[in-house]
Amino acid sequence: MLDGLNPQQREVVESRRPCLAIACPGAGKTKTIAAKAAWLLSQPKAIVGAVTFSKDAAAELRDRILALAGADAKRRLLAGTFHSLAFRQLGGGTGRKRDIASDGDRAGLIARVLAERGLTWKVEEVIPLIERVKTNFGRVDAGTTEAEIYHAYQEALARNGKIDFQDMLRLSVEGMEAGDIEPYAVTDLLVDEFQDTDPLQYRWVELHARAGATVTVVGDDDQSIYGFRSALGVRGMESFASTFEAQRIVLGSNYRCRDEILSAADRVIRNNVDRISKLLHAERGGGGAVSGLRFEDEYADAVAAIEAMQPRLAAGQSCAILARTNRILDPLEAVCQSHGVSYFRASGYSVLNRPQGALLCNLLEIVQGAKDNGLDAVLAHMGMGSDGRGSLHRAMGPTLVQKQKKDLVALGLTDETATAYRNFMKRLAEWQELCGRQFYSLALEGVREWMLSYAKAEAAIRAIQATYDVISRLNGPFTERIEFLRRDNNKPVPGALILTTMHSSKGLEWDHVWISRAEEGVVPDDKSPESEERRLFYVAMTRARESLVMTSIRKHAVSRFVVESEAR
Repeated sequence: MLDGLNPQQREVVESRRPCLAIACPGAGKTKTIAAKAAWLLSQPKAIVGAVTFSKDAAAELRDRILALAGADAKRRLLAGTFHSLAFRQLGGGTGRKRDIASDGDRAGLIARVLAERGLTWKVEEVIPLIERVKTNFGRVDAGTTEAEIYHAYQEALARNGKIDFQDMLRLSVEGMEAGDIEPYAVTDLLVDEFQDTDPLQYRWVELHARAGATVTVVGDDDQSIYGFRSALGVRGMESFASTFEAQRIVLGSNYRCRDEILSAADRVIRNNVDRISKLLHAERGGGGAVSGLRFEDEYADAVAAIEAMQPRLAAGQSCAILARTNRILDPLEAVCQSHGVSYFRASGYSVLNRPQGALLCNLLEIVQGAKDNGLDAVLAHMGMGSDGRGSLHRAMGPTLVQKQKKDLVALGLTDETATAYRNFMKRLAEWQELCGRQFYSLALEGVREWMLSYAKAEAAIRAIQATYDVISRLNGPFTERIEFLRRDNNKPVPGALILTTMHSSKGLEWDHVWISRAEEGVVPDDKSPESEERRLFYVAMTRARESLVMTSIRKHAVSRFVVESEAR
């Protein structure tokens, strides 16, 4: 289990007290965490929790731990993301799981909340506002518009029997604090990418530590690039170290970058003041290349990038072009197409992320009988106001059923609204009968026509039709088709040139990296703190193993980060 570990990695593994491991890029942190988990699991009474930020990282970490510890350790290993582990806690051991709102569900609910209150806010402005409130444990100043929107959104979620992604952790933490939910009974808890934890995630870890788990956290304050999501960065790492008197160990050996690349990146990041000091060492030595190039325009930049990468791709080397924003990738994608270069643009957009697509899928799951909540959003789509929907839910709870018209009017619905409700519930029963007889295509066609009949905006009509087109091409029950769409099927093919943003490049690495449009006003972005932008650029630079090129357009000033790197 300890074979191949350097002295600092081994020190982390053998530590038996709270531990803060400060891991530079390419430091082998996953290897270290896996070795420590396996080492702990070699003790028969140990129960180990391992927490990551993504499903792929959790699956990889679980596999690596069990490869070292053996399959017998599987029952004593709890590995997952913060949100998946919190979601399991909310089941309460009853098997009852909450219905999670997709991005499209969330956008649709927010849009209706804004419309019903006559607010001119944009949905994309409200989403981060709600996320900040939830990260702040649901606290919001009473009497403000923000509070009005937040509480209306939460009520809309409840009427549809849903919670959203941020609610998982918030409800888990609230439950543990109130004593209604037990922390996981782990003897040891290992947390990856700790610099990215927000206050809720930090509190989740803290509650487990106070319940008796010995906690090891691994992270790099220099790679904290999610401040806009309330990531605590160096503050969280320092707070953990002081609160739990944690042993500090720096993993400064980089096994990825050539010395020229690592040294250039180090020269950049040292200009940040609020950071943990660390010495970096490139274990692979020299032989790399770092350069800064200028071009007449963005298409000249794109052509140069593609022509530089083509022979390297042909030789079996991995290559990526990174940019601060997705828009910068557009001309690069166009040149890939014109040059016949196989590429993968890591910015796919699922139909489920569109409000109408999410709503159509929810309705199909109700038609199939896979869920009995969520009709509130469907009724809102057909124009029923929140007062009428609220009356229905107060009388019937989250599951709505058919009623006589006189009974609906008695609840406070108008004649017109009661008739519309009865007509819809009749249609729903017809679709459910078709689905029960496995006439899925007929039921799907009926749902599509009904949704289109209430869609007014051209964008909404296109989204409904696009979702229908995708689902109609799949086979099987609706739940199986929708689950297929929810899976991450958008993977690059081997040998493809990767086009992605700096943020999306985190955790990845390639032989050759080209950073396009490294210019003032682009990176750093004026709307983001310079220190965070510098960390983002540092992350982008340290994705490269062998060569790194940073480019700019002649009419714009070169990014100060390129200047700091001393690239030529």
